[in-house]
Amino acid sequence: MNKSYLKILVPGVVLLMLILGCQRDDICPESTQTTPMLVLRFYDANERENFSRPTNLSIRSIVNDSVTTLYQRINQDSIVIPLRTNQNTTTYTFTIFDSDREEEEQEFTPNTDTLTFTYGTEEVYVNRACAYKVIYNSLKLTVEGGEDGEWIDSYIIEEPNIENETQSHISIFF
Repeated sequence: MNKSYLKILVPGVVLLMLILGCQRDDICPESTQTTPMLVLRFYDANERENFSRPTNLSIRSIVNDSVTTLYQRINQDSIVIPLRTNQNTTTYTFTIFDSDREEEEQEFTPNTDTLTFTYGTEEVYVNRACAYKVIYNSLKLTVEGGEDGEWIDSYIIEEPNIENETQSHISIFF
């Protein structure tokens, strides 16, 4: 009779240990705010209240001598781009391809500006599932034009501390 109790008791104890030992999966929900990206809005330089879309905008990231394309010939009045979390600077080239219409042919002329973002970083604990996120402080921007000059007329840093993506951080006028 002792053996029959053991046949029931041992599997029951093992099952109970498995149930009590299991934990909910630690998955970071999509609704949790993690490291924010930089939000840029484009405006008409002449009518500064009006949104404007750069013509065929391409954005490339420059890390050391490596170039990575983020956007290829888009036409949007706002974009989000990531900043580097392991350094205090991020450099991008912003190229627009203006069209010069000549009779039936359409030719695109590229115009490139290099934007360098400098900032401080701070790690903030989110929770066990999401771990840490990085927020950016004291954002600064420098713009350098290419051979054909700057296509970006001016800019305003609306929010120098990047903690979320709910608002525009930089307004660019062109």
